[in-house]
Amino acid sequence: MLAAKKSGPGRADVIEVAVPEVTAGHVLVQVRACAICASDLPEWSKPVSGSGKPGEWNADNPGLTGHEIAGEIVSAGEGVDHGRVGEGVWIDAIAGCGHCDLCRDGRQTLCKDVSIVSQGFAEYAAAPAQQCRPIPPGLDYPIASLIFDMAGTPMSAVKLAGVIPGDSVAVWGLGPVGLGLVQGSLIAGASTVIGLDPVASRRTRAEARGASALDSMLPDSLSRLQEMTQGGPTVVLCSVANQMACRQAFESLRFEGRMVTVAGFPPAGGEVRKWVTGSWGCYERDWPEVLEHLSSRRFVLDDYITHTFPLSEIEQAFDIRGRDLEGSFKVVVTNDHRR
Repeated sequence: MLAAKKSGPGRADVIEVAVPEVTAGHVLVQVRACAICASDLPEWSKPVSGSGKPGEWNADNPGLTGHEIAGEIVSAGEGVDHGRVGEGVWIDAIAGCGHCDLCRDGRQTLCKDVSIVSQGFAEYAAAPAQQCRPIPPGLDYPIASLIFDMAGTPMSAVKLAGVIPGDSVAVWGLGPVGLGLVQGSLIAGASTVIGLDPVASRRTRAEARGASALDSMLPDSLSRLQEMTQGGPTVVLCSVANQMACRQAFESLRFEGRMVTVAGFPPAGGEVRKWVTGSWGCYERDWPEVLEHLSSRRFVLDDYITHTFPLSEIEQAFDIRGRDLEGSFKVVVTNDHRR
């Protein structure tokens, strides 16, 4: 099969490699679409360090760290219903052991043996069968590749923050995950949702969803946020992996407010009475609610994708995603498998 293999910082060759082995409980997915996540960018920019261990998050592996995957099941390992062959699926990339108390409770992202399904910038990827979920009706493969991170991650964070009707919510960072935090907060009934981002096109997207938006680089943005929320938001949701932004978000939060970060480190403030935690991915038990919001179109992913590239143009895909914050939003790498 063809797969992208790093050849240097910001460089990759598309090479022939062996198709992944399908072990018990796993399936082989013919990748139709794999979206670039912001978390892929740091690894993409690093020098090549050697061969990565197959199945682990390592940009030196063929397929890189691609984990926002949708495709078609083409074979099934022992213990898997072979009737699933031919099924179109999206992959929930965070897999637990499946046996511990946390996994049985539907909180697999907390499992001590958690793993990440990756290596998706390739023609095929292997994944645990239980992590491969049917694509909801009406969604194509590129849109389905966004479900895991663009819907599940923000919706789970909103749920963890306990957003309720009447809350005022500030969302730091209005990229794809941040826009999901906006949508999730509005679905939860927040009376005010204010997004902060220096990129004008991203603020426009948030406003189109029903939020207010501020340019986080303007010197009066924090004072305006305080005014708009009458003393500070009751909830802050941060999607920016930047220590200064996380600190600003924390400082803006009113006393006894709640802050959840999906990127960066949560800045706790000693004895300051503010509730702060991090969130990663989506709990298994939260997926039915997330998918229902997608099916009912309360949560919409339709306009997220600004660019698609074939696997052969993987370098161009990463370049525009990392360089053009104003013009790009979600960039998806696709395979047509007609060669």
